[in-house]
Amino acid sequence: MSLQQSLLKWFHKNARPLPWRKHYRPYDVWVSEIMLQQTQMETALPYFRRWMKAFPNVGSLAESDEKKVLKLWEGLGYYSRARNLHESAKRIVRQYNGVFPESYETILSLKGIGRYSAGAIASIAFNQEKPIVDGNVLRVLSRVYAIKKPIDVEKNKQIFWKLEEALIPEGQARYFNQAIMELGALVCHTENPLCQSCPISEFCAAFKQNNAENYPVRKNRKKMVKVQASAVVLSRSGKYLIQKRPLGKIMGGLWEFPEWKLVQNRKLPMDVLKKKTLSLAQNEFGTVLRDFRRLDAIKRNYTHHNETLHVFSAALPNSENGFKTNRAWPHVWVSKKEFQKYPFSSAHAKIAKLIN
Repeated sequence: MSLQQSLLKWFHKNARPLPWRKHYRPYDVWVSEIMLQQTQMETALPYFRRWMKAFPNVGSLAESDEKKVLKLWEGLGYYSRARNLHESAKRIVRQYNGVFPESYETILSLKGIGRYSAGAIASIAFNQEKPIVDGNVLRVLSRVYAIKKPIDVEKNKQIFWKLEEALIPEGQARYFNQAIMELGALVCHTENPLCQSCPISEFCAAFKQNNAENYPVRKNRKKMVKVQASAVVLSRSGKYLIQKRPLGKIMGGLWEFPEWKLVQNRKLPMDVLKKKTLSLAQNEFGTVLRDFRRLDAIKRNYTHHNETLHVFSAALPNSENGFKTNRAWPHVWVSKKEFQKYPFSSAHAKIAKLIN
């Protein structure tokens, strides 16, 4: 038990004062865990505080409309997380009178909840002795026990789940699970781990072998795909065209300016990129555009893709009374002031700010 005791002692002294740690309300823990999926802590914290002001409990979230939910999530990415929170809140109100369920199996059945999130919520909110294994836990355990099995091979992950579960001290699941994640976040870094400051270095095989950075072991490292894309800010009589992405697609339910993926893993010259974008836009809208010019370029990353989104502006001819688009998505013409009513992805929110 010495490893666990050392880690718990360190955690109680060094734990970050995170807002959901004040009272460990199940609702707060749930929202924080969903936000922290695919998102860094420093990015998620301001979103969490805004969310709690707008939706202080399950009932207020369930009663809200989806547009407001997505608008509050704007910029966090992976928007299915917000929709899953919204749908699950409605279910909790409908089936459990607005009381967040304590049963691990019920938590696991909520939309967007997998084994890790269910274990995190059950252990942190309800102190149940359920294991959790995220990137931080994988890194810590692989170093402490010098585990040479690649962590990106699915069958090997069970080794870590069983090990973490066996380590949980009786009655201390809430603090131990947070402690091991906190250690990974603050001390046991991927690069340049702070081994001299680690409270459990005396138990760490990788530290004793002086090769902590060799762990965790991976079999495959996915290559990043470089993407060139373009978007057009199309104006008409002081208003701008935005389209709603269909549910089921990436960032479904969000609004955006018309955009196109152009090429992967090669770079187009600017004159070719501009000509190609103009051709695509005019073909989609069935009309010649005027005042076509480049505004800026925006970088964005998503699931092994590095994308450069080139932004252009254009106007419909004064004589263009009708309007059509080949894309069967809902679309509206809105003023710049009205942008605040519509949830955009972070890249398209940046585009909106480019408009003078």
